[in-house]
Amino acid sequence: MRQRRSARGGSQIAELAPALLILFIVVLFPMLDIMYLGLGYCCGWYLNHMSSRACATVQPTAADYAAACAAMNANWSASSLSGFTGSTVVSNAADPPVLPTGPASNQTNALVTVRTQVQVHPFFTLASVPLINSLQIDGLTRPITFKYTDSVPMEETGSN
Repeated sequence: MRQRRSARGGSQIAELAPALLILFIVVLFPMLDIMYLGLGYCCGWYLNHMSSRACATVQPTAADYAAACAAMNANWSASSLSGFTGSTVVSNAADPPVLPTGPASNQTNALVTVRTQVQVHPFFTLASVPLINSLQIDGLTRPITFKYTDSVPMEETGSN
């Protein structure tokens, strides 16, 4: 009588579980985490961009810059972008520009610089995997801090 099945057929099923475990830990979870951290980076850039636009349109005083940055922090923290990415603002402040002086001063060249730091927590924390946890990789086992700097021309120079 002829045998319909191969005697080696069960070994393929036995190898499936370790292969899926390796595939998930090495490929799938880090790939999803990298896409999530990319989204978190873009959300932090958006906060820096909003803050620099807001600081360019206020009077050139430190109090006005602080108020503009605080308002942008509040707006960004209330948005769904920061809620989804689990991002927190470490710092968001504007450096007061140095306005040119003298008879030939041109205040249209003054730039306001905003420096922002945003901390993003990983989507999948792989800290429970022993080998990966010992490496202490930013973005995989612990939060990562992104730093942004943007300089824009001042629209309000306070001279009018």
